Amino acid sequence: MMLKQIQLVSAATLAFGLFATPTQAASSLIIDGTLHKREGGTTFDVWKFEILGTGTFTVDVAAYEASQSNVTTPGYFTNDINGDGELTWLDADTYFYHDTGSIKTTDAIFRCDDVENNCGGDTGASNYFNDYTPETSPLTRSTHLQTETSVDGSVHFRRDPWYDVVVNTPGDYQFLIADFRLDPAEAVAGINTGDNFSAPAGGFVSPILDHADYRVTFSSTDMYISVSGDTIILTPVPEPENWAMLLAGLGFVGWRLSNQAREKSSLTFA
Repeated sequence: MMLKQIQLVSAATLAFGLFATPTQAASSLIIDGTLHKREGGTTFDVWKFEILGTGTFTVDVAAYEASQSNVTTPGYFTNDINGDGELTWLDADTYFYHDTGSIKTTDAIFRCDDVENNCGGDTGASNYFNDYTPETSPLTRSTHLQTETSVDGSVHFRRDPWYDVVVNTPGDYQFLIADFRLDPAEAVAGINTGDNFSAPAGGFVSPILDHADYRVTFSSTDMYISVSGDTIILTPVPEPENWAMLLAGLGFVGWRLSNQAREKSSLTFA
């Protein structure tokens, strides 16, 4: 059974509590999950996205808990990213789909696997589906540079996707995370066919290969992020001038209500 959970949410409060925001509204959201080996392949997870306006958000995966593919490589080290006391090896593969109630090959939008090299670069159409291009896609992705540092919490730049998504068209979407590589036909079938989790070569005795863990951080500077069940909701942050207009409008409403109350009081006791 797949294990998916919200691991951490950083609270965000709107000024003066003017809007009834979700209790888990935030500018960033961290989700944890576990994929499993099954007969015939490996599982994948699906998170729903409800995007209520345009903006930009970042997808940052930390999953492959080793710095290199081979322990004989100089500088090799491991890191228990999610602190669960075990090392697992997920060569994370991520996708965005339209959400039409199920997973369909015709709903696939783009894929982003390794940082830069398997995302097709920032401008190319590689790994977009259904004839989408960066110019026509409802969601456009822009990958970060290859760098193997602790900047984003990853320890293996060639295994952990890290990219920005520009929302060109608000709507309902699905985020899929799997082990390399989940083709659209496999996504429809519900299993990553023939896939196995592979540990770094050499130096490991009885490595964990029946499951693999991941951690994904979604963050944004111009959208609020909230979550309800398996649905992640993104709402644009109001522009400063809109806040000013809203505050002025609410002030006028308050003045009118106060005036009406005074007039009613005068009539009652006259």
